[in-house]
Amino acid sequence: MLYVLPDSAGDMLMLQGNGNLSQKDYTDVFLAQIEKQLKPGSTLRVLLYLDHDFSHFDEDSNWNAQLLFKASGTDIARMAIISDGSGNDLCSSFNTAEVQHFATAEFLKAMHWCDEPLN
Repeated sequence: MLYVLPDSAGDMLMLQGNGNLSQKDYTDVFLAQIEKQLKPGSTLRVLLYLDHDFSHFDEDSNWNAQLLFKASGTDIARMAIISDGSGNDLCSSFNTAEVQHFATAEFLKAMHWCDEPLN
């Protein structure tokens, strides 16, 4: 399941995932919230918190490095993935400095990193 956190506003999308994340979560929550929240021509900053109940990303979904940004049709400037380690595989598959993994104890650090001015 995927939830939009109440601190989402402007160009910052904050999400919490638990259990398994499916294509339905991707389209009905992630893409729907981007459409609702982001102004045309803007870039997005994403903070994805995978809580202790997170299990996996469904293999047949767009929750992977090749499709996540492309399929959303959105310019994602930064993405912080926060987890107890379960998000390492997704994060490392991006092979870019714009996506970083943070330990659960570094939640505030991840928020600040997402909010830093872009170069």
